[in-house]
Amino acid sequence: MQRNLHHGLLTVVVALVGADAPAVGQTALPTLRIDAPASLEAVAERVGRFPLSHLTTAMTLAGLTRAGPPIDVLLIAESSDLARGTPPWISGFADAGRNLVVLFPDRARSYPSDSLETLLHHEVAHILFSRAAQGRPVPRWFNEGLALAAERPVGLGDRSRLAWTLVRYGGVSLAELERLFGTGRAANQRAYAVASALVRNLLRAHGETSTGRVLSLVGQGRPFDEAFETATGEPLRVAVDRFWSRQRQWGRWIPFLAGPAFLWMVITLLALYAIRAHRRRRTEQRRLWEAEEQAETEQVLRQRLVDADPGASGGAYEVH
Repeated sequence: MQRNLHHGLLTVVVALVGADAPAVGQTALPTLRIDAPASLEAVAERVGRFPLSHLTTAMTLAGLTRAGPPIDVLLIAESSDLARGTPPWISGFADAGRNLVVLFPDRARSYPSDSLETLLHHEVAHILFSRAAQGRPVPRWFNEGLALAAERPVGLGDRSRLAWTLVRYGGVSLAELERLFGTGRAANQRAYAVASALVRNLLRAHGETSTGRVLSLVGQGRPFDEAFETATGEPLRVAVDRFWSRQRQWGRWIPFLAGPAFLWMVITLLALYAIRAHRRRRTEQRRLWEAEEQAETEQVLRQRLVDADPGASGGAYEVH
């Protein structure tokens, strides 16, 4: 596959962390083998220097202490047939069956990723989650939300997109959330924002080790809903309802915060602050002027006394 895609122009970059490398907290991190065409050799070298210790979070969420076989990371140029045939909002994907991650470096800053490094961690996390589930499928909202939690902390962009989704569309069912992932750029980004918030909420409620237990039970052949309830002690439906209930509480404030009343209140407060600051500056300026006038007056008085008595020293007089 790689030879066909790149016509043999591949650069191999040795991974910095392998199966024989020292474990981090008793966790053996993945070995990555990075391939790239000649046009992306410099990018491949940069990827090879990324600190893989950040993948410890993905290992924890997967419930793994051994990552398994090496993972091939294939960097794809935008001029390639594969890039032209892949929707532009897709910046990478993982093929767990082939132990393969495919990245489009020029798209790395497309939401939900914010850099090539976080994109790499996101896609490698998918491989690890699949291994934890023994290759059995899990819902995409769970898979993607978990990969985002492994990739990076929640950011302002995630919160803003979720807030906009609540204002514009309200809540969605899990079935609808699954469908959104395959329905174009805007729907895809909306799905990522919701999945990220939902999974992070589940992690706060049940802890980071709960997802590894869920994946392990799925790997044993249990249906996802059953695996979730067994691992967390809570039906999935209840957990999702609690999430949306919390979002609706916040959502009640969003129309107000985005509405004209709040906007005018903010403008009024800013205007009052500006008036107060202006008055404070004017008061301070008047003090400076008064001090300068007093100094000039004292200087004139001293000069007059000197003129009236040339033999006297100007410094001998004290002006009150």
